[in-house]
Amino acid sequence: MSQDQTTTTADNTEAIADITDQTLADDGPDDIPSVASSGPADPSAFGQGPTDGYGPADLWTQLVEANRRAEQEHEAYLRALADFANYKRRAEQEREGLRLAANESLLLRLLPIVDNFERALQSAQTTREYDKLVGGVSAILRQMQDFLQKEGVNPIEAVGQPFDPNYHNAVMRHETTEYPENTVVEELQKGYAVGERVLRPSMVKVATGTE
Repeated sequence: MSQDQTTTTADNTEAIADITDQTLADDGPDDIPSVASSGPADPSAFGQGPTDGYGPADLWTQLVEANRRAEQEHEAYLRALADFANYKRRAEQEREGLRLAANESLLLRLLPIVDNFERALQSAQTTREYDKLVGGVSAILRQMQDFLQKEGVNPIEAVGQPFDPNYHNAVMRHETTEYPENTVVEELQKGYAVGERVLRPSMVKVATGTE
């Protein structure tokens, strides 16, 4: 590059620098845009413009409404819980009342049988007659059996029946050829049932085959 060209380039650079300095001096530092000085946008500006349901005011309203519904549902739950506790208590009281009433009715019907036992014993102590005592006890037994039958309580058949663990409780084994194996040969204690429900199984002796 020639000396004349170098001088021209230097002159142009100085001219551009002078123009830039003059522009900055005219505008001043306050006229220069700055990202740091602009600051964040005003939050209230989000609520301006078309309503879209997502502004701060809208979100606050939705939050207050949600809290109100949550409180109402919680109060309703507590009321339902208290109502259920009261219902459960009343139901248990009613069941207990029914049970006591049923027991009272049953006991009242048993009392005449107890009275007859007492009369039979008093008579036996007075007369010292064995036959009268046996006759009195036999009559009371029949009265008791009639009472049980009216209540739906019936004896379980045992002797001569095939052993059934649902109805019989085998406490002894007996070797015999008189009965088939696994047959009840003797009833040691009578069992009772109400319909198909066993109140007490029969205590029995069961036949086994001879060796």
